[in-house]
Amino acid sequence: MNITAKTRFGLKALLDIAYHHRAGPVQRRHIALRQGIPTDYMDQILMKLRNAGLIHSLRGREGGYHLALDPEEISIWDVVESVEDEPYSVEMPKPDESISYATECLTDPAWDAVFGAIRRQLKRSTVAQLLEDAEERIVERGLDPFDLVEARPPLAKASSAVAASH
Repeated sequence: MNITAKTRFGLKALLDIAYHHRAGPVQRRHIALRQGIPTDYMDQILMKLRNAGLIHSLRGREGGYHLALDPEEISIWDVVESVEDEPYSVEMPKPDESISYATECLTDPAWDAVFGAIRRQLKRSTVAQLLEDAEERIVERGLDPFDLVEARPPLAKASSAVAASH
């Protein structure tokens, strides 16, 4: 299974959109700031999530991104499939003259079982479940989830000016 930074960032972006959906469309720059995702990566990831039908975008000043499906309908596997160019990293070699096909096939069932177990678990895990788990952790830390949903991160210039004045 080839899970790269694309999946990690794609999942973070999608969860941010889902978590903040009550406040309206989520702007790309806000997602990038909250999640620490480089903006050049954000464009690629959001395009892939949109092309996969997981999110929609709205243009304009009040525009941004929102979920195209309910959080219960989006699995973690959906994110992996949408952002990874090749989710399977172990390629089984084609038979050739120097190695017998039987030797190459010895590990196929083991890799199929591993990939199958991972894929099944990722298909069972939904965005809704991850949001619920995140909200429980937020409450355990004594934070108000509503405040986090409504909060907009400060612009980079404003936060660096504040830091410089202290």
